[in-house]
Amino acid sequence: MKKALLVGCGGYGAGYVEEILKSGNKLGLALSGIVDPYAEQSRVCGLIRENRIPVYRDVPAYYRENRADVAVVSTPIPLHRRQAEEVMRNGSDLLLEKPIAGSSADAEAILRTRDETGRKLTVGFQWCFNPEMLRLKKDADEGLFGRLLSMKALVLWPRDFAYFNRGTRWAGTKYAPDGTAVFDSIASNAAAHYLFNMLWMARRGYGASEARLTGFFAARANDVETFDTIALQAETEKGVPLFFAASHAVKNEERQDPVFVYRFEKATVTFGELPDRPTALLAHYGDGRTVDYGDSDNNGLAQKLAPALACFEGGENFCPGEAALKHVLLLEEMWKDRSDMPRFRPETIERTPEMVSVRGLAGLLRDAYEKAALPERDAWPV
Repeated sequence: MKKALLVGCGGYGAGYVEEILKSGNKLGLALSGIVDPYAEQSRVCGLIRENRIPVYRDVPAYYRENRADVAVVSTPIPLHRRQAEEVMRNGSDLLLEKPIAGSSADAEAILRTRDETGRKLTVGFQWCFNPEMLRLKKDADEGLFGRLLSMKALVLWPRDFAYFNRGTRWAGTKYAPDGTAVFDSIASNAAAHYLFNMLWMARRGYGASEARLTGFFAARANDVETFDTIALQAETEKGVPLFFAASHAVKNEERQDPVFVYRFEKATVTFGELPDRPTALLAHYGDGRTVDYGDSDNNGLAQKLAPALACFEGGENFCPGEAALKHVLLLEEMWKDRSDMPRFRPETIERTPEMVSVRGLAGLLRDAYEKAALPERDAWPV
């Protein structure tokens, strides 16, 4: 039985507590400790106590008393570099939640530590571990769809004030108090999977494609330092155009769960287009055939642990650190020539006690997605 350390048990990390306790025997994994100074506030606090899992304030405190074959780091972005380096330097292979870090410099430092220690590292972008998506990836890599022509994705996920104020209020910040890069945004965090999936699918294998930004719009309605709305165009290293749009500043009734269209020479791959099966992953061939890959439910926790453990034993790494770095590099491009993103005009913002939204924004982004093109500059309500 391998010993596992979980770093972070609040929010998303709480799911890891539940999953390891539920599936640990089958996986050959025992939860030997948790690092989280706020563990008492976790929704799984009772479960932790019931199973007598020791809790530590920081990573060094755990390793002074124990060891771990495997570590899972599921903490806020500004903690990723330090905690990733600590667990690997103490001899643990690492499943690190996305994004890999808030800056390419921090991501590259994590990769150097991996190489120096000889540990294994995989990054938790859910769709990289999803069986349906992996079957699609295999067929794409084997050329069944022909050459990739274009990709586009859209996500409209309303988020309330509680979302932005959670934890230590790092959401939407550029830097932590100690100067660590955060650059949390809808594109780096909540909807990061759907931007990253395009980079991951666009290159054969699991290394992900580099992409060059060709145009973008980003703005904020919420009180954040980065942005809560993004529309971008990019081009992969092979010249394939990408379009991605996402926003938190929409009403609940305007919600759009992830949809995408990937066009190849011989087939068009879609996700989210069937109202009765919103997670259906389909390939529509030019000759009229449709291949149904199933419902790609993005159930990341249950799907990530077993492949991560197999990777640590020498198996395939479905999301290596170098791939996750490509995502950070693309988003960093947006900040090269600016220090701030604009705010939406006050008269376009609708406010309730729970959240804000921007009038007409959902329709503007849906139309942009259909055309896979940025609206004219004067169309944006900024």
